[in-house]
Amino acid sequence: MKLRHALVIILVVLFSCSPGKAPAETRPSCLAGTWYPADARKLAVEVDALLRQSRTGPLKDPLVLIVPHAGYAYSGPTAAAAYQSVKGMKPGVIVILGTAHHVPVRGCALAVNDFFETPLGRVPVRLDIVRRLLNEGLFSDNREAHADEHSVEIQLPLLQRVFAAEIAHGAGIVPALIGEVDGREAGLIARSLANALAGEKNPLVIVSTDFTHYGRRFGYTPFRAADKADARAKLKKLDYGAIEYILKKDVSGFSRYVDETGITICGAGAVKAALTLPIDGFKSGVIDYRTSIDSTGDYDSTVSYASIALCGKLGGIAARADVKWDLPVPDRILLLDAARRNIASVLDDKGELKMDPSKLPATCLAKRGAFVTLKKNGALRGCIGFIAAEKPLYRTVLENALNAALSDPRFVPVKKDELDGISIEISVLTEPVEVASPGEIVPGRDGLIIERGPYRGLLLPQVAVEYGWDRDTFLDNTCVKAGLNPGAWREKGTRIYRFEAIVFGEQINP
Repeated sequence: MKLRHALVIILVVLFSCSPGKAPAETRPSCLAGTWYPADARKLAVEVDALLRQSRTGPLKDPLVLIVPHAGYAYSGPTAAAAYQSVKGMKPGVIVILGTAHHVPVRGCALAVNDFFETPLGRVPVRLDIVRRLLNEGLFSDNREAHADEHSVEIQLPLLQRVFAAEIAHGAGIVPALIGEVDGREAGLIARSLANALAGEKNPLVIVSTDFTHYGRRFGYTPFRAADKADARAKLKKLDYGAIEYILKKDVSGFSRYVDETGITICGAGAVKAALTLPIDGFKSGVIDYRTSIDSTGDYDSTVSYASIALCGKLGGIAARADVKWDLPVPDRILLLDAARRNIASVLDDKGELKMDPSKLPATCLAKRGAFVTLKKNGALRGCIGFIAAEKPLYRTVLENALNAALSDPRFVPVKKDELDGISIEISVLTEPVEVASPGEIVPGRDGLIIERGPYRGLLLPQVAVEYGWDRDTFLDNTCVKAGLNPGAWREKGTRIYRFEAIVFGEQINP
């Protein structure tokens, strides 16, 4: 009894001494004293001087600014021209799409920090939007990638001077680093951003990127220059080949140009995402363009800088379930192989398979619901999955491969000696959408979820095909799966959801 009382006292003391709220997590400056002054006054003077030098007028409905991210001595005038053009705007949130120069990133890396800090003070992070995005595909929390990254931070002192009042009253940033993405992945990122920004007052998206990195130092010499003027002219021609596609909001043309020329635009992924954003009343224009030749005189190794505006209103986005989402064949093979190896590893008493997320394609890092189905001689041998998109796809597949093999209550666990005769099928799900009428359901395309009170049943799209069911029969059998009477889907109070699935599997030769 005395011991019990002592434990209670200890717990009371611990809890009474615990703070009610965790201390704020701040990402400190990694550029102060190098890329810009560490002294707040000197930094403010430098930034204000850059802004005063700019002669750009105000933009109407600015939505996206493409801005360079070199040190202020090199790209400062071009960056300042962009920010001068949005003076007077009162953004509620500022999304900064940078690129990861030091840590490999697949998809989009976010930083779940309360603040980003510079000598001019702290800039709040819109954690509500960040956390909303983390529930979407291709987004991950990767503070390591942000720790020593300049592409986001270099924008902050300029933002702090231009939008000082707005930041003081809660206008925050969404710090994001976009890695290697194709046009389709960029579109998915843009869709998620647009959904997350819906309803926000005056959102502003900053695309942080430099243009051509030319010279042996950068491993890119598509031409030889006779002198400074020749180098400047050839660089401008090369850069404007990409800029013309940006001004037309042509993400396909931009992607093709990057691939064909090999142009070393470090934030190409961020540009692709911005070009895919829906913009109503779209207009665009180049604000400023120059190269490091202008400041260093060195034309054997140079970087180009451009500031570009994409103006208009953020457009609406269709429901996410209506988006066609696909997995490239190599990614499907990777997931099937991982599922099999994970089962084999556990059956061999070697523990679960370990996979390095940094080496996986972005599609496998996207949070998706998925089921893993095991078949033996054409008959079901196990099937378990998650409907909710709560984990990266590769994790969902690994876990459910084991669950299907060892934990499906309808079957005895799979044995080591039968694994070779089992085929694996993976179904990656879209987000379920409630239907207003059963007539919306298309057997073969749609999977079904039926809910009534505490009862819930799910059948995958391929089930209706395998058994040759029509719509009503499919609905009846989903009700049976839920533990309901076959016609319960017709009754008031029953909720019906449909979803689509990407289904792929192994072929096991007898």
